Amino acid sequence: MRSLIGLLSGYTLLICGNSLLTTLVSLRMLHVERSALDVGLVQSCYYLGFIGGALGLGPLVERIGPQRAFIGFAALTALAALGYLSFDTPGAWAALRLLTGFSMVGVFTSIESGVNGAVPNGQRGRAFALYLVLTYLGVSAGQFLLGLSGMGSAGNGDFERVFVNALFVGALIPVALIGDWQVPLSSPASGATRASALATPKRPGLLLDGLHELRRAAPRSVPACIGAGLLSSAFYALTPVYLERIGFPAADISRAMGIVLIGALLSQWPVGRLSDRLGRRTTLGAVAASSAVLAAALIVVRVPLAVDILLFLYVALTFTLYGVIVSDVNDRVDQSVRVKTSATLLLVFSIGGAAGPTVGSLFMRVLGAGGLYVFSLTVTLGLAALSRARVAR
Repeated sequence: MRSLIGLLSGYTLLICGNSLLTTLVSLRMLHVERSALDVGLVQSCYYLGFIGGALGLGPLVERIGPQRAFIGFAALTALAALGYLSFDTPGAWAALRLLTGFSMVGVFTSIESGVNGAVPNGQRGRAFALYLVLTYLGVSAGQFLLGLSGMGSAGNGDFERVFVNALFVGALIPVALIGDWQVPLSSPASGATRASALATPKRPGLLLDGLHELRRAAPRSVPACIGAGLLSSAFYALTPVYLERIGFPAADISRAMGIVLIGALLSQWPVGRLSDRLGRRTTLGAVAASSAVLAAALIVVRVPLAVDILLFLYVALTFTLYGVIVSDVNDRVDQSVRVKTSATLLLVFSIGGAAGPTVGSLFMRVLGAGGLYVFSLTVTLGLAALSRARVAR
C-alpha cells in the first residue's frame, strides 16, 4: 500500500472538488427555480458520461498504469470544471456533467485497479475500506466548503467554482511526486504472466468479457451494483432538493450534507472488517435491510434533528454497499482480470447512477419530497431480497 500514498492523496483532493461541484450544481439550479426533474436530468448526465468512459477506458488504464491514467483524467476533469465559470445554462451544464463523468470513471478505474493489485485477498475488505474512507473524507469536506463565500444562502458560487478547479489541479501534485509508481501490466519488464496478458488482444468485446466474468464468478453482483448506483446518485443529486422541500433553510443544507456524509467515512472500516469476518453476502444483506428501515422513517419524519440523525445512519450504511460488492467480486476473480472487472463494475454502477436522479425525481414529482425515500426503500428491499437469494444459493 505504500506505493499508493501519492495516488490516494491526490484522489482525496479530487473527490473533495467533485463533491463540492455536485452539490453546487443542484443548489444553483434550485436558485434559478428549476424543478427537481430538471436537476435530476442534469445530474444524470454525469453518470451517462461515466457509462461512456467505462465502456472503453479499462484497457487504457491497464496499459499505462494507474498513476499515469490518474494524471491524465484528473487534468481532463479540471478542464471541464473551467466550463462552469463560462456557462450558466442547464444544457451547457448537462454537457459538462457528461464530460466530468467520463473523466471520473478513468480516475475510479485507476484507483480501484491500483488498490486491488496491491493487497492479498485476506486484506482486501480492509484495504477497500481505507479507499472508501478517503472517498467519503473528501466527499464530506467538499460539502463543508460550500459555505466559503455564502453559496448556501446566496445561490451564487463563483468562488466555489474557482476553488473546485484548484482542487482538481492540486490533485495532480502528490500523484506525480509521491510514492513508487506501479508497473503496468503491459510493461515488457513485468514477466511472463504479464507478457501473456499483453498478448491478449484488446477487442470490442472486452466489456462483454467483463460481464461474462462477473456472471461466472459472482452472478448477483450486477443487479446489486446497479442498486448501489441508484442509491448513491439519487442521494447526491436529490437530497439537497429533499431538504429544501421539507423546510431546511438553504444555509443549513450544506451543513447537513457534510455532517451526514461523515457517517459514510466512519462506517467503511468496521463494515469492511465485518465483511472479512462474516462474509460479503451476509454483510450485504444486513446492511440493505437496515437501510430499508431508515429509508422508511425518512419518508414521514420532518423534525430537523431527527432527519439529520436518520440521514447520518442511512448514509453510513448504504454507502458501504459498493465496497462490499466489489470486495466480494475481487475475492472470486483471477489477478489477471481485475482491471477488467473493476472497469465493468464501475460501468454497471454508473448504469444505476444514470437512472437514480431521474427516477428519484419522478418519485418526488408524484409523491412529494418523501418520494425520494420511497424510491430508496424500494431499492434497499430489493437488495436485501437479492442477498438472501445469494445466501440460499
